[in-house]
Amino acid sequence: MSADIYDDTIYGQILPFESEDDEESGLMILVDGEEEFLVEPDKNGIKLMDHMDKWVTAQVTVTEESDEMHIRVRDFTLDDDWSYGDDDNW
Repeated sequence: MSADIYDDTIYGQILPFESEDDEESGLMILVDGEEEFLVEPDKNGIKLMDHMDKWVTAQVTVTEESDEMHIRVRDFTLDDDWSYGDDDNW
């Protein structure tokens, strides 16, 4: 079975990931409290480790297989980095 590969922008929370058999660990971005995107541990993926539990908007390349979705992070912006100016600009 072939995998679907496409570019997307996702918004979610950066969380640790451990497989059920404890053989694999890393990071995931949890979207809408249910979709888990496993982060590839490349240069940008490793940068996300410093921002555990924060919210992120990420431009990604998704590799979707039958049971898992892996992402390669091309660029990201942390929710904490957004500038609202003042309370009237939300």
